[in-house]
Amino acid sequence: MKSGGSLDALTGLRFYAALHVVLFHFAVPCMDDAPTWLRHLVGAGYASVGVFFVLSGFVLAYNYVSADGAMRGGVRAFWSARLARVYPVFLLAFVLSAPPTMGRSLAVNVPATAALKLGSAGMATLLLLQAWVPKLALYWNPPGWSVAVEAFFYAVFPGLARRLRTPRGAGLVLALAGVWGLGLIPSLLYLWLQPDGPGPFDVYASGTWLTALKFSPLARLPEFLLGVMLGVAFVREREAATACSGTWMALAGAGLLVAGFAAGPVLPYPLMHNALLAPASGLLVYGLARGGGLLGRLLSRPLAVRLGGASYALYLLQYPVSEVVHSLESRLDLSSPWRWLGLLMVLLVPASLAVHHWVETPWRSRVRRALQPWVEADGAAKLSASQG
Repeated sequence: MKSGGSLDALTGLRFYAALHVVLFHFAVPCMDDAPTWLRHLVGAGYASVGVFFVLSGFVLAYNYVSADGAMRGGVRAFWSARLARVYPVFLLAFVLSAPPTMGRSLAVNVPATAALKLGSAGMATLLLLQAWVPKLALYWNPPGWSVAVEAFFYAVFPGLARRLRTPRGAGLVLALAGVWGLGLIPSLLYLWLQPDGPGPFDVYASGTWLTALKFSPLARLPEFLLGVMLGVAFVREREAATACSGTWMALAGAGLLVAGFAAGPVLPYPLMHNALLAPASGLLVYGLARGGGLLGRLLSRPLAVRLGGASYALYLLQYPVSEVVHSLESRLDLSSPWRWLGLLMVLLVPASLAVHHWVETPWRSRVRRALQPWVEADGAAKLSASQG
């Protein structure tokens, strides 16, 4: 691995993880005649959100934590960069989701009740708090719940970076295993106590406690923390120039993930949804960061990196674009699920690339410039305190 190497393969990975989630939401009707393993693979797309959480922790540690565990840059600078990164596209998806969300609410509620529900859900969503309230988590542009979880991760990351002491060698393995165990405990407790009543516990199950388990930022924090610890370990390797090829780690992680996805219905759903596959995600991410061999080269190809750069837009626009496809059903013959899915992808992929180019990238710079006085005020206050 070259010192200070590129993480392009991780950018490419983002596209395939986002695509897996999209296929889970919209390709299941196409799978009736597919092989069992492929049906299971598509049906486990919800678990790829966990890949994003591990990946997020790793990349933040890579970018903001030094080899000795200190955080680079100020806290306000970090938060302004994160807000500029996620909020413009999130806000665009919120606005595009408004007409169908309002229409569905008005269709089943009297206007006053609809206004109350839409107002509370809209405000919680705009403040990135909807994941804390089970009934609101999926109310407004469902994929946005994970952005609310990420917002919590961003809020606590500076504190974690200051206090986290990532061990080395065997201690690191034990620490990672302990964090993984913490991620499994809420799901194991749910399966044991069954607070929503007896199962089945599958992707179609509902219940307040299960919803809270799936979407709670606290329940998902261990996956992020596992990624942060791996990111710190990687920074140490990189600066010491001791890292080896990650070929086998990347292949092992990818193989375990695919095997876990394909075995999805056999594995307990609450565990699959949350932290069960986090070690496999960690292996894949770490291996790709080291280079990843052939898999890393494939994910580092320019097209994969370009699609990966637009993966956040792809992820958040999937439901607004699906509403467009629904609106075309009266004009086009979309009776075949494959035609429906094909039109969705034909619209969604270019839309995500366009939004990444015309909204996400320019507005990231604009938001950061707008927040610069706030960031500089923080720096000035720290300088004054150090001199006083």
